[in-house]
Amino acid sequence: MNDVCPECRRYEILREQARRTGDFSRATDYEVLRRRHPTHTVYVPQQPRGRG
Repeated sequence: MNDVCPECRRYEILREQARRTGDFSRATDYEVLRRRHPTHTVYVPQQPRGRG
């Protein structure tokens, strides 16, 4: 994750909040937004996939 970018950090926080509430669709949406953020200048590794 790009810890320097406040927008990326915001998406990360929102993703974790959605995940904690069980809204995995929204969590995925935030991850996609973070990865597609236009000022991303670093490689963002894929998150490990959970089971089932």
